[in-house]
Amino acid sequence: MPSTGRRGYHEPGTMLTETQRQEFADRGYLRLEQAFSTSEAAAMEDLVWSALTERQGVTRDEPESWSAAVITGLQDLKTDAVFDPIGGPATTGALDDLLGPDAWLRPRQWGQFLVTFPRRGDAIDPFTKAIWHSDFDYATDPDRLAGALVFSFLSTVAPHSGGTAILEGSHRVVQRFVSVRPRAELEPMKRARKALLQSDPWLTRRASDGGDDWLERNVGRDATIDGVEVRVAELIGAPGDVVIGHPWLLHAPAPNRATQPRMMRVQRIHATEPPSS
Repeated sequence: MPSTGRRGYHEPGTMLTETQRQEFADRGYLRLEQAFSTSEAAAMEDLVWSALTERQGVTRDEPESWSAAVITGLQDLKTDAVFDPIGGPATTGALDDLLGPDAWLRPRQWGQFLVTFPRRGDAIDPFTKAIWHSDFDYATDPDRLAGALVFSFLSTVAPHSGGTAILEGSHRVVQRFVSVRPRAELEPMKRARKALLQSDPWLTRRASDGGDDWLERNVGRDATIDGVEVRVAELIGAPGDVVIGHPWLLHAPAPNRATQPRMMRVQRIHATEPPSS
C-alpha cells in the first residue's frame, strides 16, 4: 500500500478489499477486524465498567449486581478521548472508500452505547419483540449512498449475547421499495417503515415475531424478496472490531441470552451533500 510515512495513511480507494466491497454491496455490511487494538478496546470497556460501578453499583465480577437488562446513563462518556481510536485509520479509511474522501461528516463522538446484560430474575427485557428498522430516512435518492452505520465492539460479542440482529441483503429490498414510490409515501419515516414491512409476507412474519427466543428461532432463516436474497443474522465480534453497515440495512435490538454483558457503540455517519450542478 502506498505510504507517505504518516501513520495510517492510505491512498483513497485502497483501504477495502474487493471481497469487502462485494460483501457491503450484497449483504449490506462489512467487517473490519481489529480496526482498533484489543488494549484500546479494554481501556474503553474499563471506563464503562468504572462508570457503572460508581453510578449504579454494577460491578464486573458480581453478576448478582446486573439487575437491569439494558443500561442507560452513559451519555457523558461519549466524548471521552479513550474512545478516539474507534475513528482511527481503518474506520476512516473504509468510510473514505465507501463514501468518498472528504464526502462524509466526521462525528464529534462515536455514538450511542449499546450495553445489555443477561436478564436476571424478573428484570424487564424490552427486546423480546423484533423491532426491525433502519436509521436513515427513506425519502432520499435511492441511487446515492446517504451515509453508513459504524458499530464498534468494546467487548467480545458472542452468538445470542445481545449483538444487534440484522437482515442481510435488506438494504437492496429497501432500495427497490423506495425507487418505485413517490416521496409522499416515504414520509414520515414510521409510516414508510410500516409499509415496507407489510409489503412482503415473509417480512411481515419477521416483524411480528416475539418472545424470549425470537432471535434464536430466526437466525439463519432466509428468503427471496423481490428477487433479493435476505437472511437473518446477528452481529458478533471481538474487541476492536468495527462493522460498517449500509444506511438502509434493517436491524433490530436483540436480547442477551448469554452469560456476559454486550458492550458496543453505534454511530450514524452522514454523507455530505453532492455539489449542485
